[in-house]
Amino acid sequence: MIFGTNTVSWVLTICALALAGSVANAAETQPAQSEASISEWTVEQVVASLKEGRESAVAFEEATYSSLLTKPLVARGVLRFTPPSRLEKDVLEPAHERYVVDGDLVTFESERKQVKRTISLDDYPGLRGFVEAFRAGMTGDAGLLKRIYETALNGNRRQWVLDLRPRDPAGRTMLDSIQFTGSEGRILSITIRLPDGDRSVMTLSRGHAP
Repeated sequence: MIFGTNTVSWVLTICALALAGSVANAAETQPAQSEASISEWTVEQVVASLKEGRESAVAFEEATYSSLLTKPLVARGVLRFTPPSRLEKDVLEPAHERYVVDGDLVTFESERKQVKRTISLDDYPGLRGFVEAFRAGMTGDAGLLKRIYETALNGNRRQWVLDLRPRDPAGRTMLDSIQFTGSEGRILSITIRLPDGDRSVMTLSRGHAP
């Protein structure tokens, strides 16, 4: 792959953060729930909440753990989503970098490295599946999400954990799992695990994106 393992990691990261940004505002738009409805929290309800409210920008802090690093690499920045299909991860610290998925094209820019590269999702079927799954999530299509991922949801409306694992063998060579933790219609953290043991852990800050 042109960008190696990092390609998978950052494409998955901006897709995951886009999903998080889509639900970050949902908790404020939902009416109060009874105790019975609190316990009835399904994957379909999580995905449906994406349509209830969406912020155009979400601030994040991401810690990346790798066997090549002596300590976690911490990055801070903003994710932006522009309907219908543009996802942007703008890293502000420790160095300015931009990662963009726009339609079928994926672009990486780095001021420090003085580089700009673009690839097509047509050349990476596994990544296309991930991107399309998260775009489906933004439209509330839980069926498509379940066709691409094995899903497991634990907890209740107030505190839940959603695990996604690729069904396709090619997808499993790129990604081990994505785990979301959340409360109500808001995602609080995202953990992405790669098959080689590397992982990234993100926390989200609603309402603080510049």
